[in-house]
Amino acid sequence: MPQQEPSTSRLVQVGLLAWLIPGAGHYAVGQKGLAAVFCIAITFPYAVGLAIGGAKSFASPTANRWLFVAELPIGGYTMPAYLLSTTLDRRIEARRQRGETIDLTEYVAYFPAADVAQIYLATAGLLNILAILDALSRAQYGEPTFHRDRRPAPEEPPAA
Repeated sequence: MPQQEPSTSRLVQVGLLAWLIPGAGHYAVGQKGLAAVFCIAITFPYAVGLAIGGAKSFASPTANRWLFVAELPIGGYTMPAYLLSTTLDRRIEARRQRGETIDLTEYVAYFPAADVAQIYLATAGLLNILAILDALSRAQYGEPTFHRDRRPAPEEPPAA
């Protein structure tokens, strides 16, 4: 009996889960080991990038538009970091209006740490694109996911 095609809503669900949290799409299709690998392999560079660079300038579309675009494939991480960045912007602006002296070094990394942070964040985002595509492929076709390895379903002999 040929494998039943997954519904579009199932593929959308897997894709959204994989976009929100790296590895969640694989977990949803039953690939728990792969889910753990993707979660660690993508979360670690993202966390290191934020730790090195700070959320103020690296999760902000105004500071570096292309980096923010590269981070968007990890929506579940980038959106909270973006909200933190805008909150920090508001706090800094409020302190400026009160006439306080502001030390931005507690919020922003400068060269060369800024470049290293950008590389980590962009790498994590681009890796998650691959993870999303792999989760969708596994949800649609099952194992294996390579086109060359898929075999057509055997045809039933004609009824006599």
